[in-house]
Amino acid sequence: MSALPPFIVGHAVRTTNAAESDPQRAQLGALWARVIADDALLHSPARADVRLYAALFDYDSDETGAYTQIVGIGVDASHPLPPHLAIVRVADAPRAEYAAAGEMPAALIAAWGRVWTDTAEGSLRRAFSCDIEVHDPDGSATILVATLP
Repeated sequence: MSALPPFIVGHAVRTTNAAESDPQRAQLGALWARVIADDALLHSPARADVRLYAALFDYDSDETGAYTQIVGIGVDASHPLPPHLAIVRVADAPRAEYAAAGEMPAALIAAWGRVWTDTAEGSLRRAFSCDIEVHDPDGSATILVATLP
């Protein structure tokens, strides 16, 4: 996995995993659709690479609590942003890597399932600071989970 960009800029929602499992309350599908439709964002001259990113941060507690998710692009530096966009700084942190390949979003959901299982079993000590999904143009994704030292 190549280095992460210093910032992720895009659209954001506040949600929970319980809400995302309920089609009446789920917001992430609409969030991704909004990003894919935002030509100005996708073609920004500040864009660092061809990947899309999702940053999960501002956790209330653990995987059962609320968190904020930004979906967007990586940028090399903090640029002035239109008011409708959100930004998060991607700090250097130890991270565990989980691959998601196959039909999306099922492959991504399965990878997050492995994260939750490993957390419950104690083999993954999550920091619940800023987790990153890296979405490659070929349709694969990698989840980078912030861990405790």
